[in-house]
Amino acid sequence: MVVKVEEKKSVQCTLVGDAMIGKSTMIQSFMEEQHPQVYVATVFDSYAGVYELAGEKIGITIMDSAGQHDYESMRAGTYKESEVLILCYSCVERDSFDSIQDFWVPEMNHYMRKRKPVILVATQTDLRQNRKKTSDVHVSSEEGAELANQIGADSFLECTSMDLITVKQVFETVITSALRYRKKKHNLVHRIFGK
Repeated sequence: MVVKVEEKKSVQCTLVGDAMIGKSTMIQSFMEEQHPQVYVATVFDSYAGVYELAGEKIGITIMDSAGQHDYESMRAGTYKESEVLILCYSCVERDSFDSIQDFWVPEMNHYMRKRKPVILVATQTDLRQNRKKTSDVHVSSEEGAELANQIGADSFLECTSMDLITVKQVFETVITSALRYRKKKHNLVHRIFGK
């Protein structure tokens, strides 16, 4: 069943981050309300659905971008189109964490024309407990929160696609961030122009 949603009650976001860190799986878990059984590599995908938050139906479009650094030209437009950007890293892959500051934030800043809400998300938290790797490979919650502060992220969350509650928290934060940003922008225009 297709549900029409007013444009003002619709949100668009983009997920970026290194390849194979759980971005697509997180989106599929959210959209299908279950953990997907098969992984398919992403070049670029777009998902659309309706989510009910606080009794209101809100349309959400989620753009899933390629995590390979050489696909920058494909991601360029999504930075401009999206209202909220989700920067992702795996909490069990330190290289993906380092890439946030070394690659993803500079790319995002290069293509964004104006300030937008940015959410930093640590994925694959279920693997943090399950893997027997040395602790220097894992990224702690404290390190994630510190990075979020350093890059000026609006929120920092951790999730696993194995737990739908944590996945929903990510996208609820996306929706509330977009709506709050719109309201703030509207209030500023109203104060300046009285409209």
